[in-house]
Amino acid sequence: MSYLELKGTELFRKADIRVNGSRPWDIQVHNKKFFSRLLKDGSIALGESYVDGWWDCKQIDQFVYRLLKNNILSKLHMSFINKAYNLRVKLLNLQSKKKAKKNVSFHYNLGNDLFEATLGKYMSYSCAYWKNAKNLDQAQKNKMDLICKKLKLKKGMNVLDIGCGWGGFAKFAADKYRVKVVGLTLSQDQYLYALTYCRDSNVEIRVEDYRDHKGQYDRVVCIEMMEHVGPKNHRDFMECVHNNLKKDGLFLLQSISTSVSAKRNDPWIDKYIFPGTVPLSAKQITTASEGLFYIADWHDFTEDYHKTMLEWHKNFKKNWKDINQNYDEQFYRLWEFYLLCCPATALAKTYHLWQVVFARTDSDKQYTRIT
Repeated sequence: MSYLELKGTELFRKADIRVNGSRPWDIQVHNKKFFSRLLKDGSIALGESYVDGWWDCKQIDQFVYRLLKNNILSKLHMSFINKAYNLRVKLLNLQSKKKAKKNVSFHYNLGNDLFEATLGKYMSYSCAYWKNAKNLDQAQKNKMDLICKKLKLKKGMNVLDIGCGWGGFAKFAADKYRVKVVGLTLSQDQYLYALTYCRDSNVEIRVEDYRDHKGQYDRVVCIEMMEHVGPKNHRDFMECVHNNLKKDGLFLLQSISTSVSAKRNDPWIDKYIFPGTVPLSAKQITTASEGLFYIADWHDFTEDYHKTMLEWHKNFKKNWKDINQNYDEQFYRLWEFYLLCCPATALAKTYHLWQVVFARTDSDKQYTRIT
């Protein structure tokens, strides 16, 4: 066994992972160059080598969980390319209007057939709420209903949905609570899908950057879109919400978040899945909203994030034969690794899932939280 193999094997051993072991979370290595690649390029090589078929694991979420829980990935070498990217993050706004549209197109225009095969009935691409739910569709319905209740929606209200996706929440809120919803997206594919999906509901879908939108709304909602905003724009985003929200209105933010403030995402996720995204920390959320809003409610349901993504993975595997004519085997492995490595962050508590309800600091209304 070479020095690099020994070093890589020792790193995995510290996370209770055996190379070519028999447990579900043990890694099966098919290419001995895997170790030198991993030790040279760090965490980005872990995903790239999986996509290339250099290794397999029966339970990738459990494998990655052990790596995260034992800080193994942070001990790996960071390549020159990653160091250069970190410098770019400091100097440039990588979520400018132009870059934001390009980043959104990279992921959300992959094909509506892919997302239909993965997400379920409501095309809801955000963490579901599994309390009293037996399946994904019920859990997604629970999540949307919970949001509506927290926002105290009433018939006739105007609601702004920033990052409306394929229109799932907009249609649900409009139909059940009799409100008018304006949904914003930068994805042409989402826009065209949502136009049809929400056709018979009191919903207007626009291709528009949040920075360009002007209106007055009783309620604003942002469901796992602020991760696309970027640290340099957090304050601008909150100011946009404030300017579009009536004095006594409410704003609900659902966000994938981190324990420690960061300026960039995981290198592999940033390059291959969600370019330009950066999950927010509690500090970043409160700093961005300071002086504009007070926090009326803060709800954590991180465990539901793990369960939701495992259900998406089940759907993806089950429906792969119906969509694989549009995607190759490498894409299958890429999408599988994404759907299984991300929920591991919830197990390790390196990422969290939060819903935060805000009211304007000048509001006269008393908020009663939903329990």
